[in-house]
Amino acid sequence: MLQEERLTQILNILKKRKKISNEELAEMLFCSISTLRRDLIKLESQQLIRRVHGGVILNLATTSEPSFYYRETNFIKEKKEICEMARDFIGDGMCIFLDSSSTVQQLVPLLKNVSNLVVLTNGIKVALNISDMNDESIKAFMLGGQIKKNSSSIVGTDFTSFFINQFNIDLAIFSCRGMDVNGVYESSLSQARIKQQVIDKANNSILLADESKFDATHFFKVANLNTYSSILTNKKPEKEYIKLFNKYDIDCLY
Repeated sequence: MLQEERLTQILNILKKRKKISNEELAEMLFCSISTLRRDLIKLESQQLIRRVHGGVILNLATTSEPSFYYRETNFIKEKKEICEMARDFIGDGMCIFLDSSSTVQQLVPLLKNVSNLVVLTNGIKVALNISDMNDESIKAFMLGGQIKKNSSSIVGTDFTSFFINQFNIDLAIFSCRGMDVNGVYESSLSQARIKQQVIDKANNSILLADESKFDATHFFKVANLNTYSSILTNKKPEKEYIKLFNKYDIDCLY
């Protein structure tokens, strides 16, 4: 098993268990303690886990983003289902923004039958996937700025804000690192800020969030829930969320 695959499995296990001993984790991964130790050192360097005596715990709040590989290989089925719903929001001749998330990346193949589409994105892989489609009816633009380490995304500079303001964005499509009843969050200030700038410019914004994003609070708030006209997820949210969505007239599709 490749190291990146083991890292993904470790994080998936810790999402369910929160804390586990080194011996049990090594047994579940079919690897040696020394191999596991190297994996844990790498995850700890990314501030995703914390090693404790004899075991490891998940770092629930961190300012570091998980590797794009980890995000890209997690909840794939759920992300694709959510993006199939999101496709219905996109019409011919629209200008849309797609963020750099692994969730929104799953939307790109569904754009092939949309005519005269203008796409603005800060996602490196999103832009590459659109380029690979070789579809002349899609005009794609990528934000300029700094390449953010480990996230396959571009984050802001003064020029980024200027570039965003050149577009009349009909619809902005986002995912997030987490959300609760008080708002939507990102793990880095730079990601939160660029999303805030796009939200301010877009006519409508929708949020794509699989079940793992609910009740997950992070350091940097992007916006309140009522900023989004629609929230798309893969299963019915808890009653407190449904009540809040009804209060603010937010369409919730699942």
